[in-house]
Amino acid sequence: MRTCEKNEYLDGYMWSDLWEVCLKQAEPFDPLSAHEIILIAPIPNQTGVLIFTDKKIYHSEENGLTTLQRYSAAHCFPHYKLICACLKALSCFGSYKFPWLCPYFALFPLENTQKTCWLNPLKISALHCEKGRYFAEILSGPNLLLPILRRSLMARAEITCYLLALVRRDFFHFTNQENTPLAYLNFPDTYFARLLSKRPGLAQFTHQIGEFTRHYNKVHFLYHYERLEDDPNNIDWTAW
Repeated sequence: MRTCEKNEYLDGYMWSDLWEVCLKQAEPFDPLSAHEIILIAPIPNQTGVLIFTDKKIYHSEENGLTTLQRYSAAHCFPHYKLICACLKALSCFGSYKFPWLCPYFALFPLENTQKTCWLNPLKISALHCEKGRYFAEILSGPNLLLPILRRSLMARAEITCYLLALVRRDFFHFTNQENTPLAYLNFPDTYFARLLSKRPGLAQFTHQIGEFTRHYNKVHFLYHYERLEDDPNNIDWTAW
């Protein structure tokens, strides 16, 4: 069995030389220059997070959720609070640990959304267990010590991939008229992706086309309508 040395993985609760190496390589976070995000990891015993993409590492003094909100606003992606309200309305994805979604990729939180890692399920290449602890090997990113069990990670990754496919079907149905989630997911050729592709939740859609978008548009309208009623002069119109 492979032994994972301390400096070969990031642990969200313990500082290591790998944290220091990554932090030295990191650039200040610019949401417009960051492309697909692989991993957002909170720095142990410090404020802020590291944001990993295929080509660069970024550093933000804010937590992961606030960083994602800035990223969404910069790219005009769906607002996370409204995504959560939409998924609650759909009533079949639990009541917490909702993924962050856009048409191009998705991230899911490993624990509560305030201070946790956010992970792109399509960028996980493999999982392995050592002395009861689970590690994720990440494509174009660092290995990560997981604070949750394998079955929990697989379940969250499955839900996140299904929702990403659901969003993509609504956005791209003119160019892709397939009716299975797998047709909307570009799985890499990795062991983890092959496992994920066999999950029952990705075998077929259980929602009608346009259902997610209709719910999202409804909660989006109600959210802004309530703010307009409360105090229209205290709205940041640049975010609309």
